[in-house]
Amino acid sequence: MRVIAVTSDKGGMGKSTAALNLSCAAVEDGFEVAVLDLDPQASVGRWARLRKKQGLSPRPLAETCVPIDVEDRLNELEQAGADLVFLDTAGRDNNAIMAAIASADLILIPCHPTDLELSTLGPTLSRLRADNKPHYVLLIDWNAGATRRRSDATAAIDRAGGKVVPVPYTHRADYRLALENGQGVTEFEPGQSAAKEIRIVWQWLKKALDIKTSKTGRAA
Repeated sequence: MRVIAVTSDKGGMGKSTAALNLSCAAVEDGFEVAVLDLDPQASVGRWARLRKKQGLSPRPLAETCVPIDVEDRLNELEQAGADLVFLDTAGRDNNAIMAAIASADLILIPCHPTDLELSTLGPTLSRLRADNKPHYVLLIDWNAGATRRRSDATAAIDRAGGKVVPVPYTHRADYRLALENGQGVTEFEPGQSAAKEIRIVWQWLKKALDIKTSKTGRAA
């Protein structure tokens, strides 16, 4: 089982959006996936309740979890046959962030390409280097084809000692709208640009985690 922490020291960076949409892309690819919500705002938990109310698939499993229970819950999920678990953390909650990092095989750090938001990455990257865990900034482009801003932001992250996920991920309305309907974008608009994009991000993540098939052998 692989564990991916989606974390940032700043709130409002799109952690839940990324975690839920990537988890749905992984389910579509045949993997057994869970999302544990460590954020007191419980966005993932609300999404799961909406999904259940609408009679949608119980996969991915999505539930709230307090930081002190993370290790035990991960053990239970592994015993139950989970392939992947996404840990969605709060901004500025050291207990949740540290619990997620300690348990993770890989860390994703969503960030918009603005000077203000890029400036918050320093402490996060320093901590992750000290923990010696693979970590990548998931740069959220403002619009498709914004190559100059992405290039400048990537250079700034590189100077700070970080690495950027090398495939595009764009601020698209469909990501948010899907979650408001209790879905991932691969379910909400499976043939549109956002769904195609998140599948590419998922394929990169699958390669970074060095996984090819689920425990049941369903994945491509």
